[in-house]
Amino acid sequence: MVLELTPRPRRVFILIIILLSTGCATRPLATDYPRTPSYTIAGTQDTALGKSLAPAIKAHPGQSGFHLLTTGTDALLMRISMVQAAERSIDLQYFSTRDDTTGKLLLEAVLRAAARGVRVRMLLDDWNLDDFKLGAIALNAQPNIEIRVFNPYATRDQSVFSRIGTVFIRRMHNKVLIVDNQTAIMGGRNLGDEYFDAGQDINFRDVDVLAAGPITGKISKSFDNYWNSDEAYPVKVLNLPDLDPEVIADLRYSLHQHWEEVLHLPSGKRLRGMPLAQQLKNRQLPLIWANAQLAADTPEKVDQPKDASESQPGIRIDQLVSDAQHEFIIITPYFVPLDDGVKWLNSQVARGIDVRILTNSLASTDMVPAQAGYSHYRAALVRGGVELYELKPLQPKPDAKTMFKGSSQHGLHAKIYMIDRRSLVIGSFNFDPRSIKLNTEQVLVIQSPELSEKVTRLFEQITAPTSSFHVMLTETGALTWVSEEHGKEVYYDFNPHAGFWRNVTTSLFSILPIDDEL
Repeated sequence: MVLELTPRPRRVFILIIILLSTGCATRPLATDYPRTPSYTIAGTQDTALGKSLAPAIKAHPGQSGFHLLTTGTDALLMRISMVQAAERSIDLQYFSTRDDTTGKLLLEAVLRAAARGVRVRMLLDDWNLDDFKLGAIALNAQPNIEIRVFNPYATRDQSVFSRIGTVFIRRMHNKVLIVDNQTAIMGGRNLGDEYFDAGQDINFRDVDVLAAGPITGKISKSFDNYWNSDEAYPVKVLNLPDLDPEVIADLRYSLHQHWEEVLHLPSGKRLRGMPLAQQLKNRQLPLIWANAQLAADTPEKVDQPKDASESQPGIRIDQLVSDAQHEFIIITPYFVPLDDGVKWLNSQVARGIDVRILTNSLASTDMVPAQAGYSHYRAALVRGGVELYELKPLQPKPDAKTMFKGSSQHGLHAKIYMIDRRSLVIGSFNFDPRSIKLNTEQVLVIQSPELSEKVTRLFEQITAPTSSFHVMLTETGALTWVSEEHGKEVYYDFNPHAGFWRNVTTSLFSILPIDDEL
């Protein structure tokens, strides 16, 4: 099966990590600390969101409603609209969170919801917690808000070196926002400016989906499993500083001031838009109704031996592709298929399936090591008949909706898999060993030709020669990158527009035997 990847040998630096993690004190379980289990609030059909969705749910028995979010601004505003609509509960689960320009807006909306009595649960991974630790401490001190951290580097009872070998490689990569157990947003976006077209150095092309109806209950159940797991630690037991009440008050005031400042900008009027429940009721926010399933890893995946762990998203994608008749499209920013993945993808081509893949170019990626790993398999894929594209680091079209002036460099961050333009898989899952064996991931599997057609149009737009490089082979068997620039077809025989140092760095990383850790 494609997604059971064969590891390559690790060398000295892997041994060092193992040695560092050996002999350290065992970390207490999260359940050893004062922590009250909690679960999704049921019976929310009487909320404004529940009432607005009820007629459509009745008209589409067993199905759920979906709306694609393809621009950063729309994705941010939808999250804020959902939080503003909350009456009972808000659940957030994210790999990376920042209290930057867009993060402050969302956090202020969350604080306002908590102030009106909404229960807020935030489950964060520890990977980038340093970017948010003061915000996390301040929010956790507010009534109705509780924050937990998944698989933290260390608690107050540990050395920072405890379990260092596992925390560096086993992360919770899930990304979801759930409101009132009625609506949810899932996809590739973390919480940070670069995911909402507001980054100053780089912005990401990404895609989320708003989900409503029965599937939301499945997403909520998955969240509960993580929230109550042995790896979800109360933020107050971590090695984080204690904040003076005046500091917390100052942080709270700064969020409020930031909200008011943005509200008075020309673009800020979109924050005062029509309430989400009213949009749904009036069908001003169109939903596409379809059958759907959730494929989610369990939190225990991070504690299982890597060779024994299973990827629920990977298994489901493999099942769908085995039934494909015509086409398999992959959109993934980090693409490291390893030899087994190459063999599997090429075998799909051999049986008549058009395999089309969009990933980052060296010039657009934010992860050079992953790009170095991917470079080992590029030629074999193209030789096997795979249609391969790499995104250019270009500014989106001028008509793209933005609230803030962002950077001119853009990279790919969406994770989408589409089979025969009828089955759409969207979530946090990359086609790489990290998603398959190391991190926890989750995806929605939506059976919808209509949604698939929207994604197909997006794929065709991004893979056009003005937006992406088409990776092909010359008559001599060498790789060539085909592009359209200034109205002319251009060919490159090396990673285009990446610059000298990126090419050198990639060459150095490609020497290391780390592909199965990427």
